[in-house]
Amino acid sequence: MNLFWSTRALTHSKEDHLTEFFAAALTLNEHVRNAYAELVFGRYAQENGWRNPVIEKVETQVLYDGTNCCPDMRLTLTDGHIVICEHKIDALETQGSEPDDRLQLERYLALPIDGLVYVRSSWKSPAQAVLENPKYIRPPEKELFLWRDFYNILAQSDDQFIAWIKEGFETLGFTPLHHIIGELSGPDPEENSRNRKNFAKLWSSTRSFASQLGWKVDTGSIVELYLSQSPTSLATDVFVSPAMLDRFLFRVTPGKRKLDEVFTVLKHAAKSLRVPTEISETIVRRKEGKVPVVDVTTSLNMVIGETTQSTTEIERRLLEFVRTFLSALNNSH
Repeated sequence: MNLFWSTRALTHSKEDHLTEFFAAALTLNEHVRNAYAELVFGRYAQENGWRNPVIEKVETQVLYDGTNCCPDMRLTLTDGHIVICEHKIDALETQGSEPDDRLQLERYLALPIDGLVYVRSSWKSPAQAVLENPKYIRPPEKELFLWRDFYNILAQSDDQFIAWIKEGFETLGFTPLHHIIGELSGPDPEENSRNRKNFAKLWSSTRSFASQLGWKVDTGSIVELYLSQSPTSLATDVFVSPAMLDRFLFRVTPGKRKLDEVFTVLKHAAKSLRVPTEISETIVRRKEGKVPVVDVTTSLNMVIGETTQSTTEIERRLLEFVRTFLSALNNSH
């Protein structure tokens, strides 16, 4: 049992769910709490004359009276400083309403606080006014914190509760960059393009296997695979991306009246892998309107192995992962 995953399925508010578990980790585990404080506040505290930052109190969903502001987490330090944290997975900042229609972070910075921390699953820089605000706390040479920045803190704990959250981070793709692959969707377009072109070469065996099953194989944005028109599959289309908001995504568009069968087949196929995955149904917008799909998500590091040293082994692992699900879709008639 993993309490993080078993309760995540009970809510549609995935960001709030993540926040509650992360806040609990800070509250319950001294190592996680102190390591987080050092990582997030260390340089900022030194530059701004704060004493050694120690977290005394952790609160979530704190509503500030008289405002439309309810930050995800509020941290009170032993020296009295108050820092609020805004957590995002995929969503963008929300727009305020009249009379204050500023974006979320700008409104939060106007609150009676001493600091603001912004965390996302993937890179999306806040406005320049936020970056220049002296209350905005950011990592060295980066515009914001990413969830993957906290993975090593969780990995260093042997606590069972923390292990559940760590496994959640692994499945959601909140893990450090792979030492061979590098950044595929970061703030540097040239670096992204270079790494994507190198990664595209690793699809060779997977493309060949998909073609043998009868799929038409196309590429998109260099590293993504589009599979279509297989006459023997439960699916009409399959989309595979290793750079979907820091996650590895295998998205299936079921054939007519095949949604439940596709979900069941993919769920069963996932059990044969040693890779933690999440299987979920969602709706996407396409030219023909809203279309139901089934997503298999995990992290790229979980698919190819965090310590894998050779591109040959990475290519083999990519094939193994994709082949498991394609074979299940094509052999279920």
